[in-house]
Amino acid sequence: MKLLAITFAILAFTSVSIAQKSSTMTVKLFFHNETLNPGMEDCNKVFPTERTIPKTALIARAVLDELFKGVTEKEKSRGFWSFDPEATTGVIKSLNVKKGAAYLNFTKRAFETLGNATSSCGSGFFSMIENTLIQFPSIKKVYYAVEGNTKDFYEWVQVGGCPYGKHCAKSNFK
Repeated sequence: MKLLAITFAILAFTSVSIAQKSSTMTVKLFFHNETLNPGMEDCNKVFPTERTIPKTALIARAVLDELFKGVTEKEKSRGFWSFDPEATTGVIKSLNVKKGAAYLNFTKRAFETLGNATSSCGSGFFSMIENTLIQFPSIKKVYYAVEGNTKDFYEWVQVGGCPYGKHCAKSNFK
């Protein structure tokens, strides 16, 4: 009888452990790193760190939400850094993934809180986003808009109008 109780306890613990593992996934987030890129010699250079997040079908959005939380204390101790989470809170309006592309639509709040992202070195912010998203086989390129308007976004980042033809269509950013 004791053996049966012990066996049952082991099976119950094992099934809980298995269920817990399958309900999470490990993803890479890409941040700047002062240790690996001293003096920010290349402002667009970003480096991966891993995090475990709850498993979801909307993985691209979940990984961006995790990226925008900023670095943890442990990551900071390893030289990683990012934009302040207060600056990135509420800046994503939508994310649409289709045909190998991610269409990231920012809210107008991005203009207010992410002004440094348009500076020569601040553009590394977009390197963090792009490298974090293209780890997934379904995403090869990232396109941007603000409130569905690509022209506003690309003028904000000092490119001019959207240079990507059909990828600039407002319908991609719903």
